[in-house]
Amino acid sequence: MACRRSFAYSIFRLIALLAAFSASSQEVVRPETIADVSVVAVDVDPINDPWLTEEGPAVAKSAQVARGRVAEAWQTEPAMAHPRAAALLRARLEFGLGNLSAPAAVIAAEVSEADSARHATALARDLAPGLPSNQIDHALALLRGGDTGAAIGALGAAFWAAGFNLGVQLWLLENLALLLLVVVLSASIGFVLLAAIQVFSHAAHDLGDLLSGRMPTFARFAAVAALVLSPLLLGEGVLGLVLALFALGFIYGKSRQRNALVMAAVLLVIGLHPLAQLASVATHLLDRDPIARSVMSVLAGSETAADVERLEAAFDDDLAAAHALAYHARRYGLDEISRERLSSVIARYPNDAVALTNLGNIEKRRGNTDVAIEFYERAAAEVSSPTLLFDLSQAYASAFRMDEYETTLVRAQRFGGREVAVLSNLADPDLVADLGFPIALLRGRLLTLALSQKTPSGAIAALAPGRLGETWSITAGAFALVALFSMLFADRWDHASRCDRCGHRICTRCEETVWSDEICEDCHHLFQNPESTDRSLRLARLQALSVRETRLDRIWLVLSLLIPGMAGFAARRPDLAMFGLLLFSWVAAWAVWPSGVFADPMLMGNAALLSFAFLGVFAALAYVGVVVISLIERKSR
Repeated sequence: MACRRSFAYSIFRLIALLAAFSASSQEVVRPETIADVSVVAVDVDPINDPWLTEEGPAVAKSAQVARGRVAEAWQTEPAMAHPRAAALLRARLEFGLGNLSAPAAVIAAEVSEADSARHATALARDLAPGLPSNQIDHALALLRGGDTGAAIGALGAAFWAAGFNLGVQLWLLENLALLLLVVVLSASIGFVLLAAIQVFSHAAHDLGDLLSGRMPTFARFAAVAALVLSPLLLGEGVLGLVLALFALGFIYGKSRQRNALVMAAVLLVIGLHPLAQLASVATHLLDRDPIARSVMSVLAGSETAADVERLEAAFDDDLAAAHALAYHARRYGLDEISRERLSSVIARYPNDAVALTNLGNIEKRRGNTDVAIEFYERAAAEVSSPTLLFDLSQAYASAFRMDEYETTLVRAQRFGGREVAVLSNLADPDLVADLGFPIALLRGRLLTLALSQKTPSGAIAALAPGRLGETWSITAGAFALVALFSMLFADRWDHASRCDRCGHRICTRCEETVWSDEICEDCHHLFQNPESTDRSLRLARLQALSVRETRLDRIWLVLSLLIPGMAGFAARRPDLAMFGLLLFSWVAAWAVWPSGVFADPMLMGNAALLSFAFLGVFAALAYVGVVVISLIERKSR
């Protein structure tokens, strides 16, 4: 019992870990909130998406603020993909604008047919490096071009970008929580159902004997069915039915089957309560934090006037809102407003490295190099950012402090050589690059919100509408009480069983002599005392049993291939049946949702398909292995 409790606690802790996700500082992209996602859609109204018009983003945000820096970079260059990409890349780096997903998609589509696919996808990747969809597309283009080594490197970069992107983390949390919920509930309920079906006829026979020895067979089955279905009539829903089936399987099961039933019960409790709660919270997380939703809209460039007003109302009390408004002003060229907002942030949080760096950049662009250096040095004491150190080295160079310039530049290259190389390739001695929005602010608040929220779960409402599903302790207690009473009273009467050799029902109330619950008297006499039986009758009996065994093998083979979990029961390995059901449930979920429950082509693209394909193929191979092992064990019995 202690081992089973430890196993249950281990599973519970494993599922709970899905609620936590790692901290980092990459750009946020929440595609379902991005208006620019329509560039890859089929039915889109171009009026609502300036990126689809011939003039480009000329009308973007014109009713709210001055023309944005992205729109300016788009319009000031010739109407060709390469110069526009170069201008947009500089704007993205210089002003810390994160992922320019919509213009990246447009530019990739506008690259002429003479250019290679790898070139087009490289441009899109540079403009939106934090999107796994762009990274995967570039890796696939390299692979199709025959550059396998570069493709592998790009694939690694894609998964690296996915691992440190808040949008991807939220997408994974939503999808994995729902998929695991479906897998755990379907596998545990399916196992309990199959285990009960295995012993249903024995229970019907025994109940009929307890009520009346003359009860017909159909009445015996009807009586057991009425008992099993009674929790449904009492309003306990599917959970009540599963509990009754669990009792049936536990009463008639051997030790292995009881252990597997306990595992199924533990998984069912986990699925109905902590996992269902996690899935409910994950799918409604942003809806419960309007500030975070507005911040992500601002970062995606799809904010509305209501989003800006909401952030302005929270400016004095919410650091994320303050940074988002400073980012908003910086994106649209409102440097003075951005300066005021950053100064307000520093007044409240003197050691905020992002605000210090970006305020230093404003002063550097104004020509106040000494003031900028002071801000940079204060920020460098808090974080070791290659972009910040590059800015500091540029300021040192402008002040002719060459020794410090070289030392700082070497230090920046040590922390992020690729980032420094990209900035240096712009070949502008006056260039300084803003730090992006400090995404750790959002990650921390969303994690805290996820762990503190308790929302109604649709799974509980659908499967356990009664008292049994009110709390996890009541559900777990109900299964524990059923298991306890089954162990206490199951041996108070003799259970019917079937002979392994001939299938004859074994019952102490119906038979004069019972040797064991696995072999009937006739088979015992045939195999244990062959000398006392007629040779011709013995051979005829053995031939009949051989034919029956061959027929059963074929039936079990068909059932094992058609019904998940049956292979384990055929081998008398209920643990293999449980694992087989879990694996098959994942394969079925993958077949239904090959790219996840929440399709997100702008954010994940082919990355989602590859990720779930990897898990799905692994689960399919493992399931086939479980079936093969089960069939081999059955043949070797």
